[in-house]
Parts: sequence; C-alpha cells; structure tokens
Amino acid sequence: MFVSRALRFQSIRTTFQNTRSRRSLPNLFSLPRRQALHDAAQQKLQYEAPRKRLTFRQKLEVYILLSATAQCIIFFVYEPIRDYGLFDSIAHWTVFRVVPFKKVRPQQKLDESSIYQPITKPNEIRLLVLEPGSPGDDLECRLINVRLSWRTKYEALSYTWGDASITRPLKCSGQTINATASLHDALTDLRLPRSRRYLWVDAICINQADNDEKGKQIMLMGQIYTQARRVLIHLGKPDPSVEGAMKDIRSLDWKFMPLHALRYCSRAAVFGPVGVFFMDLLPKMKPLGGKEKNFDWAPIMILLQRPWFQRTWIIQEAVLAKRADVVCGNQTVPWAALERVVVAMNMYDGMVESVPDYSEIEQAVEAVSLIRSARRDAYRHVLMPDHWLLHRYILGGSRQEFSKMLDLVQLARAFACTNPRDKIYGMLGITNEDTSGGEYLTPSYDSSPGEVFRRYVLWEILHNKSLRVLGVSSDKDPAATEFASPSWVPDFTRLDPAQRLTRFEKRANYIASLGHPNVEARVSEDGHTLYLKGKLIDTIHTVAAKPTSRIFDSVTSSDEDKQLLGNKKEVDNLARAWMKEAMGIWNAAVQRRIKDGGVARPLLTSDLWAPNNKNGGELTAYPEHWTYFLRALICDRTDWGNFATVGDLPYVAGVVRSWAVGVPLGRMFSKAEQPRVQGTIQAMIHAGRSRRFASTGMGLAGFVPMRAQEGDHVAVLYGSNVPCVLRPTGDGKYSLVGECYMHGLMWGAGALGLVGMKGQTREFAIV
Repeated sequence: MFVSRALRFQSIRTTFQNTRSRRSLPNLFSLPRRQALHDAAQQKLQYEAPRKRLTFRQKLEVYILLSATAQCIIFFVYEPIRDYGLFDSIAHWTVFRVVPFKKVRPQQKLDESSIYQPITKPNEIRLLVLEPGSPGDDLECRLINVRLSWRTKYEALSYTWGDASITRPLKCSGQTINATASLHDALTDLRLPRSRRYLWVDAICINQADNDEKGKQIMLMGQIYTQARRVLIHLGKPDPSVEGAMKDIRSLDWKFMPLHALRYCSRAAVFGPVGVFFMDLLPKMKPLGGKEKNFDWAPIMILLQRPWFQRTWIIQEAVLAKRADVVCGNQTVPWAALERVVVAMNMYDGMVESVPDYSEIEQAVEAVSLIRSARRDAYRHVLMPDHWLLHRYILGGSRQEFSKMLDLVQLARAFACTNPRDKIYGMLGITNEDTSGGEYLTPSYDSSPGEVFRRYVLWEILHNKSLRVLGVSSDKDPAATEFASPSWVPDFTRLDPAQRLTRFEKRANYIASLGHPNVEARVSEDGHTLYLKGKLIDTIHTVAAKPTSRIFDSVTSSDEDKQLLGNKKEVDNLARAWMKEAMGIWNAAVQRRIKDGGVARPLLTSDLWAPNNKNGGELTAYPEHWTYFLRALICDRTDWGNFATVGDLPYVAGVVRSWAVGVPLGRMFSKAEQPRVQGTIQAMIHAGRSRRFASTGMGLAGFVPMRAQEGDHVAVLYGSNVPCVLRPTGDGKYSLVGECYMHGLMWGAGALGLVGMKGQTREFAIV
C-alpha cells in the first residue's frame, strides 16, 4: 500500500513538472477545474521545497537549549525521584513481590561447624538475611546462597571495618560468630522492626579465611554493587558531636541552590562576555545565617571526618551504586544530596565566605570529588546525556578520564586499605578497561604485595600496550621485603603526589616517540627485567638543588593558594630562590647550545611586564626569548590539562615576576583576571610537584623526577608519549627514575633523530 502511494505521488509530481515546462498544452479541462489543479500543484511544489539548512550558530543554540533542558530535567526531576526511591519502590512492590530469589541448593552435606555453604557456580554469591527485631533485641541473621541475576534484589552495605580486635557476638545461621563493632553497629541501625532485610556484607558474605574464594568474589564485586537495589553507606553511630548534621545537609542542599545553578550554568562562559553577562543574572549566594546568626558548621565538619571517607573500597562501592543512601544512626540522606553539598561547600568557601576548619575535610572533599567524577564516567549516558551524545556521535568517543585503571589507582593514593593488595584489586570493579588479560589481574591474596604490583605493571605494558604506568613514581622502603620489586614497579602504597604528564591525554597529548608509536617490550623469564626499545638522547647536566616541597609537593588548600599569591614571607622567599635557580639553569642551558663563542640573551625579570619603547611605552608581558621558558614552567599545559595558548603565557610571566621579584600580582592583574592567575599557579603546581628543574649537556631543559641526579640519562622509549630518565647500573643495565618533561623533545624531535645523540635504536634492560 505504501509503495503504491509513493508511486502515485511520484507520477503526480512528474505530471505537474511537465505541465509547468510545457506552456502550450491544449485546453483539455474546463477553467475552474484547471485552476484547481494548478493551485494543488503549486501547494505540492511549495510543500516539497527543500528546507533551509541551519547555520552553525543556530545548531549551537539548539544544542545549548537541549543541553540545558536535559540538565534541568535530570537535576530537578530525575535525581529527586531516583534519590528518594520511587523507581525502586515501584519495582519492589510490583514485579519482585511475585518473582522470588533464585536460590542455590547445596550439592553436598554442609559442615555443621561452618556457617558457609560452598560456592560452586560462576555467578553465585551469599546474602545475609537480617531478621526483624525491636531495639535492644539480639541481632539474628542467616546466610543464603543465590545466583546473581536481575531477580536477585538486595542492598549492599558500605562501611568501615574498624579495629578487628574489637568484636561483638552475632548469631548467624545457628552459630555465634564475632563481628567487628562497626559492623554490629551498622546491622543494629539497619534492622527493620517487622520485615527481613536482605544485605550483602563483604565481611560475612565472603569467607575471609578462604583466599581462593575471596579472589573469585572480588571479581564479582563490580556486578554486586551495580545490581544492588541500593547501597547503604553507614558512617557510624551518632554522637552529640554530629547531632543535626544529616538535617543540616538536607537543608543546605536547598540553601545552596544559587551555587548549584551557577555550577550547572557555568558552560555559558564559553560564549565570552555574553555568557558572563547571563551568569551575572543568576541569583547570588548570600552568607548563611545572615548578619545576626552564624551557621554552625561543626556537626557537618565532624561527620565528614569520619573514617569512611578515607577507605579505598568506598570508591567502588559508591561509584557503582545506582542509588545510594548515607546512614548515621536512624537518620538517612541521599548520597546525591551529600555530594552536591560537599561540592557547593568548596564553592561557598571560595566565593562567599570561608568555612571554619575547611582544611580538615580535604580528604572527604577529595573522596567525594573522585566519586562524583567516576560516577559521571560510569553513568554519563544518564547523568550527562548531552556530553555523551556529543562525544559518541560527533567527537568520536568519550574522554573517560576517571575510569581507566591507572588513573583510578593514582587518584586513590591517599585512601587507606587494610590489605595493600587492595590498592589494585579495589579498582577492578570500576574500570571500563578489559582486566581479563591472562593472570595479571586475577586477585591472589597468597601473592606478596610487591608481586601484585609487578603483575599490574606488566598488564599495563604488555596487555594494554601502554607505557603510561612508567610515569608513576614512589618512595620505596628497602626494609619492607614483601614490597620488594624492580625499579619499574612503584610501591602503590607510597606514591608521590605528582600528576602524570600523560594524565589528560584525551585533552592534550605529547608525541615524544613520533614515528615509533608502538610499544616494543619483552620481559625476562623471571619477570623482573623489562626490555624496552628506544633511543638515548642526552645526559643530565644540572639539577636544581633548591627544595620545592613547600611550593609544589603539598596538596594545596585555598589558604595555601593564597599564600602562593604572596601573603606569606616564608613561601615568598622560597619561591623567589627556586625561580631564580630555574632561570639560571635555563640561561646556562641556552648558552651551551650556542656554538662559535656566541652569547645568548639571558632571562631578566626586568623584561617582564615592562614598558616597550617601540610600542609607545605600552606594557609588554614578555619578550620573545622568554616564550619557551614560560611554556616549560607549566609543561606547556593549563590547569585543566589542555595545551597552553599564547593567551596563557602573560599570566605565567606575571607569576614569574611576582615570585622572582616579589611584586604583588594585584598590581599586574585586575580582580576579574584573578581566576586566570589562580589557574596559572595551579598549572605550575601540577608541573613542578614532586619534580625538579634540570638541564642536559646539550642544552635541553625542563622538569625531571625529584630523585633524578646529575649523570642520569634521558631517553625516548618507543610507544611512550613522554621521555624518561634512566640511571645506569654499571653492568649495561638501567634502573628507572621516572618520566620527564624536556622542552624540545615532546614533539618527536628526539625519536626522529633531530635532537640528541645520533645513535641507532637500542634495547634498554631495566631492572
């Protein structure tokens, strides 16, 4: 029918087109009917006329409109409905009231001395059935084995194990076991008065005495937390110090609405003055409590210092949760509300007024920020559909900057775990990478931590074909034999706070091994010697002696950032000494590049932001010969990880002049430019943290690892985006020091043989 209609319309269209072209047709119809046919043909032609294409600006406006609409729907409709469990309640009281669990019956007679039924099937887990009871009654529970599927509905518990030596008795499956005090408190708070509660609790549902079972169950933890109907985050028992904290969090979530709106509308800044004008129209956040009464931050600050925010496993447990609630005693608040409040507190502290003792909750802020970013990567199609569609169908793939294994391991370096092996195993459930590469990442608690770390590094190099992991450095304790490993394997429990040069490779990527993009690696039979092909470039000539720990190595808070702007003499003096030494190293390196006895033009701070007589006395940010040095100070990147542009260098020059001479930045930049200045300082912190300024014999200069020494070699390894520093061991082999930034090598000049020693490709044996 549809085909016949299409053919009929096509014949009518052809007839009318021929009618228009042949004006001398005989009068076959009467005048009224001919006029009617003519009008119908005109309407048909007008209807089928090609539509006018949208301009780029119109397409951008449509995208912004749809994006803003989607964000409003998600923020004001979807998230509140999800957070308060409407979707879950509908499913729980309809489908899952008639669809039971798929239990697993034991295949053999159970051991009466154990509470555990053996796990025999691939997707089999145990659930803890918490029996109902009144306050004061003894806790009673039992374990059941079920198949992990859509039919299995349960809640997963996220809590802090606490001190294993402090235990309380717990009746489980007809026996009395010892549970940690924190677990006993959590089960007491979560017990329902009239109905059973089905929970997944790692300490009980996994036989902790069976390392083989523990390893297999850890591989399922990603599915366990993803398929849970809700994750219950228990922060501990309430006490007078946190009384009212949960209520304040719910209240602040609404009071911070102007900050939420500003954060969601911040993308309008890309439109320049028009976007800024639009953002200025938004409601302004006022100080809490007004002028007469100050807001009491103490309960919230104490709650955010609870041990839960310091655990490694919380990242996986909170990231994978479709829905999560924070529990403290009998008070509950959605995780999304806590997340929004913590993010808004950071904005409130910087834009409205300082929050008392804000530096005390930096660990909690870091944890919440990491979880928030990783959740956006995991559920980007739901939480940020506009970004997901843009990257998937237009830009070609998503950034996924918080779901790669190496990024997660390094970002979680400050989090604690009882077992050091969990520094690696705790991230297996979150990463979007394929972790099935042989036996490299198969959890094995019988192996030493050093062996687990070595296997993970080999997985990155041999399975992922990537040398990014060589940019991770750490301190090592020679006395800790269980952490013994080759130089190319860091101790992931003692990582340096440096940000890898390859961290934001989707935003800006170096190409030091241009022409040799593939990793050429092999490992010795014992697995402790790594062979990599590459080229030797040069030898380190000078390394800065001035310490930079007070400037770059610490995790800077807002107060420390203010100190970096010149509010503290001690930091000023240290920054001035370090900047002058870096300038001296650069001047000497440039001089070594000049042959025939020439003299290089030195770097002088008096040239920065100085009047230029050629331009009628106007201020010039920096002369041309300063360009490469300014780029080297920030590793040619902004604080957001993008490549630095010409517009970023004047701010770098201003910070250099301020640090070297002591001129306040307020004299060079207006108040409106302070965010760019702060971003420049943050870029310099990222570049110099855990690194030292250095130069090579032939005049290259940049940042090297803080443990680098004079005489170390700079090499470009094939497949690596950045150069590295190797230390000869005297037997023809090398030890790895770490990645480096050498201005002049980052774009492939060394790999192509344009810079450095004119040697051929060689294989480095790294022990």
